Amino acid sequence: WTLRLSQFCVQGNRVRLNWSYLSTTLTRIELSRPKTYGSVLKAAMLRAALLFGSIAVFAFGSVGLFVAFDWSPFIDHIVLSLLAGIIGMRFVIMIAVFLLAPKVDDLRLMPLETAAARNIYNWILAVSGVGLLGYLCVGIIRGMAVSAPSLLAVESFVGLVFASVLMAAFWRSETMRRGLSGAIGSVEAAVDIAPLPTPGNFKLVFSSAVVLVVFILWLLGIYNLMWTLVILGVLFPAIALSHIMVDHIFDNLEDDEPESAEQEEVQEDGHGHEDSPLPEPPSHYQLYRPIAERLIRFLLVIIAVLTLGVVWDVTSMLQSTSNSLAEKVFGILIDIVFAMLIADFIWTWAKTAIEQKLASFPPLVPGHPPGPEARMATLLPMIKKVLMFTIFIMAALIVLSSLGVNIGPILAGAGVVGIALGFGAQALVKDIFSGVFFLIDDAFRVGEYIEMGDLRGTVEAVSIRSLRVRHHRGALHTIPYGELKSLTSYSRDWVIMKLEFRVPFDTDVKVFKKIVKKVGAKLQDNEDYGHHIIEPLKSQGVRRMEEFNMVLGVKFMAVPGEQWTIRRDTYQQLRDEMEKNGIKFATRNVQVEVVSDKVLTEQEELAAASAAQYVTEKQGPAKPAPDEP
Repeated sequence: WTLRLSQFCVQGNRVRLNWSYLSTTLTRIELSRPKTYGSVLKAAMLRAALLFGSIAVFAFGSVGLFVAFDWSPFIDHIVLSLLAGIIGMRFVIMIAVFLLAPKVDDLRLMPLETAAARNIYNWILAVSGVGLLGYLCVGIIRGMAVSAPSLLAVESFVGLVFASVLMAAFWRSETMRRGLSGAIGSVEAAVDIAPLPTPGNFKLVFSSAVVLVVFILWLLGIYNLMWTLVILGVLFPAIALSHIMVDHIFDNLEDDEPESAEQEEVQEDGHGHEDSPLPEPPSHYQLYRPIAERLIRFLLVIIAVLTLGVVWDVTSMLQSTSNSLAEKVFGILIDIVFAMLIADFIWTWAKTAIEQKLASFPPLVPGHPPGPEARMATLLPMIKKVLMFTIFIMAALIVLSSLGVNIGPILAGAGVVGIALGFGAQALVKDIFSGVFFLIDDAFRVGEYIEMGDLRGTVEAVSIRSLRVRHHRGALHTIPYGELKSLTSYSRDWVIMKLEFRVPFDTDVKVFKKIVKKVGAKLQDNEDYGHHIIEPLKSQGVRRMEEFNMVLGVKFMAVPGEQWTIRRDTYQQLRDEMEKNGIKFATRNVQVEVVSDKVLTEQEELAAASAAQYVTEKQGPAKPAPDEP
């Protein structure tokens, strides 16, 4: 059995070598495809998976080979330490290769130049190698049963060497010297930076100080505090690095995204104009960037908190009957951190989902009616505000509960206060509830042209209490929902526009009908608004007879918001065609007939004219049309 196990382990190491070759081959095959950043990212993930598989095969084969033989306790300790160190170092190298890719520029996930990536990679190898070598040396000397002072001297020397190499890695790395603020422009520019402490590289001085403090704590044997400082010292740079990596990945994915044809589609539908190009919608990947950043930060903080729990032996602390101040504070901090992280992640996810949905809607074009998506565009911002308020309240209650505050009376008091405020602020409650039912009834939407009593305009924004309406002349009206008794929307489905023309009594109505039919055909053939006409221009014949003229009516049905432009051209073209066909508009006049046998004097004629003028002015001209856009 031992011989077979040994043979299997040897074959496992051969499989590991073949696995590495397979990793390189598959990566090259993946990169030989049309290069987009999506394919590059997929190839990098495939390479990482194969490298991890190689490490797993190596670990399984090496440990299997180790347990297949009987070793002396000293050799057993050395070999096991060596295997653990090698596997740990290979795991660190795998992560470095995955992020930096020093030999394959196309697989690099960090915004670094090749020289900078190789420099950082080499320093990672140096730090890992020195750490592994020092760990083995200390283990071997400890197994030789040397005296305590000698062992302490060796451990101090090894720790000092490791700390020195780590600080040298900080100071000699070009990217770290710049605080990882961005990619390096050129290798020469990086080399010209003087490796001296200056106010510009405060991060390096602070990092070196942290390493020195950790080394002193290690010498003093204060291991709990030492590991706490190490975990915190790794956590914050890891979060910063993750943000840099996420930004780099999403920036490249956005560069690969094809140009959107949404503007062209909107213009083909008649909602766009060449002189006012529509803004491009945000990138699809841009909307998921904050989710990725929050998720990675959430995972890193959770790992750090769990590691701190292991260092401080939280399980034993929670199971113990002693309730010391440190234990209580640590438990409270864990609850608060978890509550804030979960609340932040849920809020980021919900906000991003809502913003993604809003960004998928076509932008509103002034003077054009909104589409059916305007209902969701009206409700989603309010849902976002309510959700933010709810998450904030829940997180605050969880934090108060973690601090030992009894939130039961707070909730009961909030209910009583709410009732009191409801009675004292009835107008506010009326506004809020009226707004809720107006939104449920779908009475208005953002972008619609509405009328409320003497006020009219386009709905610009809605809030929990009031409605904002922009008048077509620029004035902004803010109307509380409680004051809305009736509301008229001019932007739903269709609209019928009726026009009237006053002509003399002797006008040929048949000729007028032919003119209307001809003008209606021209309007439908118009490239700008012809497709917005639902029913063509029609003559309604004589609408009524007035004292001085008769009224001819025409009408058409159009898409809401487009009737104003169509009406303007209808008036102009009908006037021109009526003038060509000899049809004139009626004018107001008064005929005065004096029944008398004698000839009127000049004073009598003047008195008759004055009386006719008085009657005409008393009747007054027709009222102007209402103020419309």
